[in-house]
Amino acid sequence: MENDEMKKKCEQLLQELGLKSFIVFGFEKGDGQFGVVSSYHKMPKGAAIKGMSWALNDFAQKNF
Repeated sequence: MENDEMKKKCEQLLQELGLKSFIVFGFEKGDGQFGVVSSYHKMPKGAAIKGMSWALNDFAQKNF
């Protein structure tokens, strides 16, 4: 699946939820390649930035 197709699916999900929301979604495309998309649905910019900052910090703190 390509990024533009996955982004449309994410946008559809957020609209169906009917909430102000955002998503950053990573997925395996196949053959060891990965894609990342983001989608926003009526989410205030400041709230999205705060949420993404928290998620990035949380991810960086994990030991894999």
